[in-house]
Amino acid sequence: ALARAGGLAFTAPLLGDRGTSSRIRLVFTVVVAAVLSARAGAPTVTPAAVFAVAPIELAAGALTGITARIILDRIATGAQFIGVHAGLGFAQSYDHAAGESASVVRALVTTIAGLAFLAADGLEALVRALTVPVGPAALADGLAGATTAALAVTGAAIGVAAPVLLAATIVNVGLALINRAVPAVNVFSVSLPVVLLVAGVALLATASATAGAIDRAAADAVAALVGGGGS
Repeated sequence: ALARAGGLAFTAPLLGDRGTSSRIRLVFTVVVAAVLSARAGAPTVTPAAVFAVAPIELAAGALTGITARIILDRIATGAQFIGVHAGLGFAQSYDHAAGESASVVRALVTTIAGLAFLAADGLEALVRALTVPVGPAALADGLAGATTAALAVTGAAIGVAAPVLLAATIVNVGLALINRAVPAVNVFSVSLPVVLLVAGVALLATASATAGAIDRAAADAVAALVGGGGS
């Protein structure tokens, strides 16, 4: 229980973020492992089998958390696309949670996705994930699920950012044609505010769809936790 809780605590969304204190992860690991071990009907492991079971449990916990994190990364990646194509690529700062530079749009949308994860009972799902039976076969299924989730990140991110990508592309092509037709007019001097304005209108028009995508990603992340990483 301790190995599995530890693997999950250092990879799960929010709890495994770099901005989360290691003490919080340690307290979560110890407390949850103690409660799970003390519950009625908890399986027991002989001392001789610990070295065989602990690596599997550790891998299962880490894999479950990674899968849920990858699913939420769909939103973060889509928000990064939005920030870059809206002309805000220069407005980046270091994101302690991601451990890399991120646009202001990504930081904001990632925070909203984290709140959606909590609203979808994400913390409760973290605990329930530790009670799902695991074995070599389940571990293989979890690895397949994590791989599938990783391969779907880019496609899902483009789906989230599609309205802004399309609007920004159309505006940039239009400005380029105007500049080509009338070289004396320096349209690129006003390209940034124009792109920002159009991108803002596109975001406003598709706000409900974006919110729905965030909710679905949060629900899928919770389902992956409860399913032991195999969803």
